[in-house]
Amino acid sequence: MTLRIGFVGCGGMGKSHLRTLRDLDGFDVVALSDVSTEALSTCGEEFGVADHYTDCAEMCDAVKPDLVVVATQTRHHHGPSVAALERGIHVLCEKPMAIDPVEADEMVAAAHKSGAILSINQQNHVNPAVERALQMIEAGDIGDVVMVRGRNKHGRKSGNEFTEMGTHITDIMLRMGGKPLWVAGSVMWEGREVTADDIMEAKEMSPNDRDSGPVAGDRAIAHYGFEGGTLGEIQFLGYKALQNTNYGVDVLGSEGQLAVRVSGFKAGGIWHLPRPMEGTPADLGDWSAVDLGAEAEKETEALMYQRLAAAIAGNAAVPASGEAGRLAMEMVIGIYASHRQAGVRVALPLADRRHPLDAWRAG
Repeated sequence: MTLRIGFVGCGGMGKSHLRTLRDLDGFDVVALSDVSTEALSTCGEEFGVADHYTDCAEMCDAVKPDLVVVATQTRHHHGPSVAALERGIHVLCEKPMAIDPVEADEMVAAAHKSGAILSINQQNHVNPAVERALQMIEAGDIGDVVMVRGRNKHGRKSGNEFTEMGTHITDIMLRMGGKPLWVAGSVMWEGREVTADDIMEAKEMSPNDRDSGPVAGDRAIAHYGFEGGTLGEIQFLGYKALQNTNYGVDVLGSEGQLAVRVSGFKAGGIWHLPRPMEGTPADLGDWSAVDLGAEAEKETEALMYQRLAAAIAGNAAVPASGEAGRLAMEMVIGIYASHRQAGVRVALPLADRRHPLDAWRAG
């Protein structure tokens, strides 16, 4: 079966998806949609797609694709996704799935009502390193999981890092730690605690970054409590240098540890420590690499499409469902909700479905 795709978003991220799809069997991009006719023309010529639309709903009605891929910037995820889902068309939406929980709720509700699949492109959800780590945890290789520690790429101020890359990490933390019950966090800006006056739009903080809604802060830390007593921690320290190789999570168990790294679009790697405490830097030789074999060379974006196709065919679970994407997003923006209340624990899912920074600005 070949899935006919209506594709939304002809920018840099969109072209990354289209390059992946060009090399995959079982997918046919039949139409493109973008608000820019110039982008449509350029992208259509590069990828050999002649049918163009400036409105996703119009594209869906005219082409009736099996799957709509939404690869726009975050502010423009909600409209095209809901338009497709309301028509019973499956959706793969880029991360983070929405600007705020209100939009995310509407996307999930539209999928439930029509029965269409909503999947969020948290491609590390199908990363072979992550899946092998889950198998090792299930096998008891590190005992009981006591903490999951997120490690970000950096290279951005924390406000932009939250929304652009944070949900990749919280999605993995969800899989390793289980259902999150609360978040407690603190956010800093230029050496002091963030106030409502420091809230700005993502493009104001970093003009060359993506439009992901309201942001604040250049450094932050958050702690989480998961069902079953597992704890979590994630840091956004605003280092200027991008550090792909340390991107991932550490899973601390009662009998050992795993260091799971998910660099770039490849599987990354896993290192295993067969005891619960790290020791000193002199003990680094005690860590052993886990051989992923041929799995290490697989492209996670391609795996995401293949797993989604299997789910559409009824042969696999939905990878990174809308519900999972929504919770991963709330783990991130919930840091702001806690910070506003002097770092107290805030229950997850969030009770107030507005973006915490919008609620703060509104008083």
